[in-house]
Amino acid sequence: MIATEAVQNYQDFADYLALIASKPLDKLALVDDNCSYTYGQLAEAAAKLRQEKELCEPAIFIHADSIAQQLINFIAYSGTKTRPIIATELSKNQRFEVKNIPENACMGVMTSGSTGKSKLLWRNYHSWADFFPEQNRVFGVDENTKIFCQGSLAFTGNLNIYMGVLAAGGMLVVTEKFRPKHWLELMQQYDVNTIYLIPSKLLLLPKFMKQPNANIRSIISGSQSMGRQEADKLLSVFPKAEITLYYGASELNYITYIKNKEMTDDRTLIGRPFKGVKITISNEEIFIDTPYHVEAIKLPFSLKDRGCLDELGRLHFLGRTDDICNVNGRKVSTVKVAAAIGDLPLVIEAAVLSKHIGDADFLVAFVAAAKEYSKQDMVKMLREKLEDYELPKQFIFLKALPRNESGKIDKLALQQWQEK
Repeated sequence: MIATEAVQNYQDFADYLALIASKPLDKLALVDDNCSYTYGQLAEAAAKLRQEKELCEPAIFIHADSIAQQLINFIAYSGTKTRPIIATELSKNQRFEVKNIPENACMGVMTSGSTGKSKLLWRNYHSWADFFPEQNRVFGVDENTKIFCQGSLAFTGNLNIYMGVLAAGGMLVVTEKFRPKHWLELMQQYDVNTIYLIPSKLLLLPKFMKQPNANIRSIISGSQSMGRQEADKLLSVFPKAEITLYYGASELNYITYIKNKEMTDDRTLIGRPFKGVKITISNEEIFIDTPYHVEAIKLPFSLKDRGCLDELGRLHFLGRTDDICNVNGRKVSTVKVAAAIGDLPLVIEAAVLSKHIGDADFLVAFVAAAKEYSKQDMVKMLREKLEDYELPKQFIFLKALPRNESGKIDKLALQQWQEK
């Protein structure tokens, strides 16, 4: 029997536990590698944990390893005066002074960023829950959804998708294991019809598939760019799928989205705004106005990203403001240079950093490719796309580019590698 008393004790608060307990209790909600929970069992486990705790601390860091335990802890605490924060790997070595928590905050979320330190932000219940219907509409999520996801809930994108699917009454099939073959086995075993993975993980799947999977209806992805070629590669093995690539941030939730039918070879195109989200551009800096944001920020808010709007009102992402560097008195976009390298034959992906020696700045390119080109060959191919002052002076080939917890290229790790 579900411990409904715990829900009733906190009925004055907007509550994820109450949301879970409102669904069909015998329906399967979550399948983790080593366990499974119906909606009733998930609510009961969270309610039991809530009853057992004193709930006197203003916040609690959740360090559970398993996805199921992370989720149960989050649901248990999120409707109480003790706000849950699912700890990132980076944050486990940091000390946080938790104070001045907004009164209506129900949870803390973290950004991993590129600084090497996690940043703690606060959210109220409605900043996510009120947006679930819109994001689920765009992503094609409903009560019939059986979605596969991989990775810890410390990544805010995972946690949001999980709660959005549960709000719709769908089913989660999840794993922490980084084994694409295992992912495909889980998809087949549980008749998964939706996938949520970042592009670099999605593009691993065709390598392990012996035949197309026509059961997948929706593919949701973000945190990295995706163009027409990548979309076509996925559609060759998931022929019935609609691909949705989103642009978002921990501070603001989802901002824009683009479907595979609109994707082109222009990888800067990241789509149109979600309903209720307004975008303005000032000197190429993107400003966002949305009701679905973290606490204590001023709107319109800038992520320090650069972009432009086309004649159809779609956003083009041109990199971060700190991606602009000065090379011999000329402004250079490292994102533009990396994109040019990424378009070369047999190149998987690239990142470009600036390096300062003496009185001069020059560009260093980190390249993951199926073939290691000579510097002369790289420069010869890039001259067709870049000006002389935009050409990197050094090319470093790696098997794969390092990534942080959110799946973005870890520029801090590349900087440290560069300094060795």
